[in-house]
Parts: sequence; structure tokens; C-alpha cells
Amino acid sequence: MKRLLVFSILAMIIMLPQAQAVDECGGETDTCQCGASNFCWCDGVCGNCVWHAWHMACCEWGRALEWCSNAETWDGNADDYGYPTGTAPQIHSIFVCEISAACSEWGHVGWVTQTYPDGSFDTTEQYWGGPCGTHSRNRPAGFATGGFIYDPAGGGVDGASFVSENVPDGTHFQPNESFTKRWTMRNSGSSTWTRGDDYLWTYDGEEQFGAAEQTLLPEGTSVGPGGQFDWEVAMTAPGTPGTYRGYWRMDRYGTGRFGDRVWVEIVVDPSSVTDVDGDGHEPPADCDDNNASVHPGATEICGDDVDQDCDGSDLACPTDAGTEEDAGTEEDAGTEEDAGTEQDAGTEQDAGTEEDAGTEQDAGTEADGGMPPSMDGGCSCGAGAPRPMVWFGIWLLGIWAFRRRFLGNWA
Repeated sequence: MKRLLVFSILAMIIMLPQAQAVDECGGETDTCQCGASNFCWCDGVCGNCVWHAWHMACCEWGRALEWCSNAETWDGNADDYGYPTGTAPQIHSIFVCEISAACSEWGHVGWVTQTYPDGSFDTTEQYWGGPCGTHSRNRPAGFATGGFIYDPAGGGVDGASFVSENVPDGTHFQPNESFTKRWTMRNSGSSTWTRGDDYLWTYDGEEQFGAAEQTLLPEGTSVGPGGQFDWEVAMTAPGTPGTYRGYWRMDRYGTGRFGDRVWVEIVVDPSSVTDVDGDGHEPPADCDDNNASVHPGATEICGDDVDQDCDGSDLACPTDAGTEEDAGTEEDAGTEEDAGTEQDAGTEQDAGTEEDAGTEQDAGTEADGGMPPSMDGGCSCGAGAPRPMVWFGIWLLGIWAFRRRFLGNWA
């Protein structure tokens, strides 16, 4: 009886599908080179999630994983062997789903092929017992209850999650109105963002709003895993009414963009201000919208009581040249009175009184010597005829010189 029981058990074992380590599983062949062969079991019929995940790490990371246990334990195994792990999906990472109704009594693992801003991700997966083969799936955010395992040679895994923003969707602006958009992003990966490592904020499609293509981290700024940073971008609303949206995303220059793809969406209203005079300027900058010659930047005309350039005041005309009193009147030069009248030689105050210099008898009249006044540059400063006392002095000097020379000392 005992022998019959033993033989029955052995027969049942032999009849069961054989799970074994193989180089082919679920239609895939382990041909990648990573220093070891895939030692995970395959159910012999359809595939196995751990075989596929191990195989993809070998092919994409060039790494032979040190374990191949039940899927629910993979996050713990990764920590034990020093692999970077996290909660953000990353392309070419392994997701881990712990025991649940969605992931069976052994858990589930798979390979991440794409990520999306809402936290969902695309995968390739195999299943023990079916459906058979390798399948592509889209998994919702939160599906990977055991987190993600990242490439240990990647120098850390990049991840960025949206936290908050200003300028909510649907904010209204006037045409060509300026504004600043701010996004707060959290570093949800295992790498550290620095300017030296080429981490930046970049435009990622549709309306650009006149913004810069890239926004760099300030020098010396470091955003470690779990840290947050406010990315601010100066923008200008389009000039045509309508609804506009543009996208931005984190980027590691030369490596690739990553994390949540966020956007700015605004509504541009019809202009509430009309340029009545058609000079290209609208109130309040245009201080007279009914006059096309008046606007900011117009040429200002002095002294006309009109503020052409809208700077708040009229231009004052110069006062230091060009009046009749300053230069060019008849009294100053060029008339008959300029050549020998009382006005030309200075008024009584300008050139002395009659007693000071230049009375008729003192400055060359007919009574003085019959000579007219000398005009030297428009002033009565020339010499007239010699006066009688001067002639008398010259006569005495001549007699003295004669006697001294011919008659000796004059007693």
C-alpha cells in the first residue's frame, strides 16, 4: 500500500508542467550578453514575469541580476544589493507590484518602456500561466505598489513631479500682455539636479509665448532627491484673441527629457483699448489718441504748448541766443546809427559822460581842430589833431636841445 502511494505521488509530479531555468520563455530568447545566463524559471507553457524582467535588465542594463525570487520580494532584493529604487516611473526601469488582487499571490514585475505626466506608464510583461507570450500594457499611477528599480550604472535615476503653479488654466490676458509663469517641481528621482550636470527647464511643444527655449538652474543651486524648485519663465500673450497652450518639461541636456510634462494655458481677450488715431499707440501711453502726431517717441516741438512725445511736459525753447536784445538789431550793428551816432559809441552810461570822455569840444569837432572823430572799430578812441599846449611843449624842448648843443649849459 505504501509503495502504491509513493508511486502515485511520483507520477503526479512527473505529469505536472515543469518549471525550469531556460534560455527561452514566452517566445523570447535569452541572447543578450550580461555575464550570466538567465536562471529564472519559466512555466514551460506561457512565460514568467520574473524571467522577462531579468532578461530585460540583462539586455538594457548589461547587468545580470543577483536574484530571481518571487516578484513581491524584488524591491527588497534590490535594496539588499544596492540598486537605486524610487516611486517615480522611469524608462528602462523595473516596476514591482506587491501581493494584491491585481498582482496575484506572488506579486508581479515588468519592464517600463514609457512614462506620462499623470504618473501612468507603459510596460512589457509576461505572466505565469497565461496569457501566453510577452504583452504591452499601460499601468495607472500607483500600480507599482513596490516602487521601481533603476539601472545602478545610470548615476541615479531622473524623475520630476508636478507640485503647483501660478497662472491657472484659463487665465485671461490682453493681447501682447506680459506675465510670468511659475511651476514648482519636485525631484522624484534618485539623481541630483545641478547646472554643472546639465539639468534645465525646457520648452516642449505648441505655443511658446515668446519665452526662452531653455531656463537654466542658477549657479550653485542643487536640488537633491525629494527637493523642490520653482521654475519661472517670462512670457508674452499672443496678439490675436484665442485660447493658447504650451508645454514645458525637465531636461538633462544631451541625455533626454524626463518627468511630468506640464503646460500653461491662457485665454487672450479682444483688446479693450482702441487706437483711435492709428499711430500704433494706445491710451494711456498715448496721451492724445485723437492726434496721430502725439504719441510716445514723437518729435517734440518747443514752445507750442503741446506734449508731442507724451513725457508729461512741453519742450522749452532756448533763451540764450537769437533775440533782438542779444544780437543783430539795428542798434547793435550795421545801420547808419551804428557808424558814429551816440548809440554806436555807447550811451552816456556805456562810454562815459560828456565830462568823462568825448564831448564835442574834447573829441575832435571843428572847434577842436577841424578833424572829424576817428572811427576805429565802431568806438571814438582814435587820435584827433594836436592841442595848442602840446605844440608849446614841443617848442620849449627844441630850444633847450639847441642851446645845450651849441651854446653850452644854459645859465
